[in-house]
Amino acid sequence: MSRIGKISLVISFAFFIFSTAFAADVTFNASVDKTTVALDDTLQYTVSVSGNSAGNAPSPNLPKFVNLNVMGTSQSSNISIINGQMSVSKSFIYTLQPERVGQAHIGSASININGQTYTTEPIDIKITKAEGNKTQHGTQTGGRSRLPGMWDDFDEFFKSPFSRFRQQSAVKDPVKVDLKASQTTVYVNQQILLTFTFYRRVNLFQSPSYSPPDTTGFWAINLPTDKNLREVTLNGIKYMAQDFKTVLFPTTAGDFTIGPATLVVQTDPFNSAQTIKTNPLKIKVMPLPEKGKTNNFSGAVGDYQMDVSLKQNEIERGQPVQITAKIWGKGNIQTISEPVSSLPGEFKKLSANGKEDLVKEQNGVSGSKSFDIVLIPLKDGKFTLPPFEFSYFDPVKKEYHTLKSRELGLNILPSKVPLPQEYEKGLNDESAKKQTALIIIPWQKIGATIFAIVTSVYFGLPVLVIIVLTIIFVSYRRYQKRLVANPTKLRQKQALKVAQKRLKKAFHILKKNELKEFLGEIFNSTAKYLGDKYGFSAAGITTDGLREILSNKGLSLEAQKQLESFILECDMLRFTPSSLNREKAVELSQVAENLIITIERVG
Repeated sequence: MSRIGKISLVISFAFFIFSTAFAADVTFNASVDKTTVALDDTLQYTVSVSGNSAGNAPSPNLPKFVNLNVMGTSQSSNISIINGQMSVSKSFIYTLQPERVGQAHIGSASININGQTYTTEPIDIKITKAEGNKTQHGTQTGGRSRLPGMWDDFDEFFKSPFSRFRQQSAVKDPVKVDLKASQTTVYVNQQILLTFTFYRRVNLFQSPSYSPPDTTGFWAINLPTDKNLREVTLNGIKYMAQDFKTVLFPTTAGDFTIGPATLVVQTDPFNSAQTIKTNPLKIKVMPLPEKGKTNNFSGAVGDYQMDVSLKQNEIERGQPVQITAKIWGKGNIQTISEPVSSLPGEFKKLSANGKEDLVKEQNGVSGSKSFDIVLIPLKDGKFTLPPFEFSYFDPVKKEYHTLKSRELGLNILPSKVPLPQEYEKGLNDESAKKQTALIIIPWQKIGATIFAIVTSVYFGLPVLVIIVLTIIFVSYRRYQKRLVANPTKLRQKQALKVAQKRLKKAFHILKKNELKEFLGEIFNSTAKYLGDKYGFSAAGITTDGLREILSNKGLSLEAQKQLESFILECDMLRFTPSSLNREKAVELSQVAENLIITIERVG
């Protein structure tokens, strides 16, 4: 072998070893916190990626969830340095809720890092009937559960010697439990602090077994455990006590019973374990009052504040404007909805993404929720955006409040870049109103004609023909009148047919390699179909608005996500046309066609 050949062989071998080591550097896997879950419980699905290349890892491609819905997401990362080598790990955590009793399935997630695609193994889940426990991720052991952190330090907490609390087999009432609620009469979605207190005056032989109370009708959030013990006196007897707190939010009005909570403890090896139960708690949940309820109230209960700001107040026409609306306070952060505003017709709302920050404290939960609202200005000039409003119910003052932001001033500069075709059309449609002409049927003239024919010599067959034609004519006119009176129904009936024609037109444009025109047509086809199908104006529709409309129509969560991704991708490609190629255009056309077929099946 020549010298050059040997050098090439060595380089190829080194490259192979480097590529193999680089690929092996990444670890990608998925796990769940439980494989059997009750219908009224939730489970956590965690996708983790680790290695030197994990720091730049994108969000994974979610698998297909069968009989499971994604209720929330979170993300965490960790960086460690061992022997001078840095290792990065990222975790993507998804909270899943079962749909019905039976089998559920989580498909394979995937991720692409440095051109290499990694996949996870699928996971099967068994869903059992509801157990009435809406707690969040308690550890299950033999049909009983533990409060987070409750028995984690058993050796230190229960078996450490106390100078004044020594084990005695004849001690009366060595262990006691109690369950209290901060309030027993509340409104729907009002925060309740539920406190389970464990008292003991002796050391325990083994870790207690805890069964939480029945909290059907409430959404529960476990608070961090305070591991500090306190000394209390009950009926003249000293105990060591520790509290374990849970926040409850009632979901519906009515009379409910919480508890009893059950604790099984064994104080010495010579006697069997004893079961101790708390007294049940009666909770009366009142509906929110109708008096004073505003039109934009969406169910938030608590005490909140709001701030709305602009990222920039001067920008060119057609460039995105970002508004940040932050709402914070004490209450159920998950029920905070996006603040509303009557935006001028010269602006198109592109997207609105919400981010939650939940704070768990010893006295309850609080936090904030931020919304990044993106608008596209369609005209240049100076504009004043009206205030954003957010309404909530204050259970302490028993009244509704509406928070209003300040007005936002914007200076929109002219731009040489033309607006996308659909934006121009939407702006023109907003200013022009279509008029429907009234159809007048000359009944007197028709009657006179029929009478003349009937009384003429030529009766018989011609008369029969005219009568039949008249009936057909009248029926057709009535049908037209009904359609004119209900244009929404007419659009709904013709939605699929119109969408098919527009898709066909888009394919012809694609054959001519007119990618920009194709993108506008494929987006218009999908948006027009949705507007015709569900009876709303496709111009100016937001992602949040689409989510609400389509979820009420029974469209699956996966299809909704595909639709959101399709709309956002089309919007971004209009402003970055250089990233649009023929392969991407074909992919978008297939997505649009599949979305229309899926929605049509739902009906």
